[in-house]
Amino acid sequence: MKLDSLPKEFTPYKQLEIATNKLIDGVALVSVNGFIPVLIGKGETPEIWVTIPADQQGKEWRPIVSKNTSLLEVITVNTKGKVIGVAMGDDIVLEVKEITSESAEITQCNLRPFGINVFLEDDCLKVMTNRYSGNTITGAKIFIDVGKG
Repeated sequence: MKLDSLPKEFTPYKQLEIATNKLIDGVALVSVNGFIPVLIGKGETPEIWVTIPADQQGKEWRPIVSKNTSLLEVITVNTKGKVIGVAMGDDIVLEVKEITSESAEITQCNLRPFGINVFLEDDCLKVMTNRYSGNTITGAKIFIDVGKG
């Protein structure tokens, strides 16, 4: 999905945290070639949408999770209280915990099984070869934009 085609039912958190990084009044943490692989919105529990590249060039993307519902048999979405996790097989690829009604934290993230080099390591967000920690971005729609959009 792209910024100009977000789901109608999506409502962003005021603050989204990942590994000591904060996005305030934004939409998504990462955009790759103009596509947003993970979208996290607020609801009764955090609401998650996940899209992945459908081709090696990353020009076409397809949804695999839509508002906490898996669209593939190998993907499971589990909710426990205010925590939601997305797994591929036995491996958790994403876990989000609601902190308040206006903020959530990504506690686990590893999108590499989907061909997206975004993951958590040593309390840092790693995107491609770059490490991010201790950053606060306010008012930007996207925290990190990689590639051509």
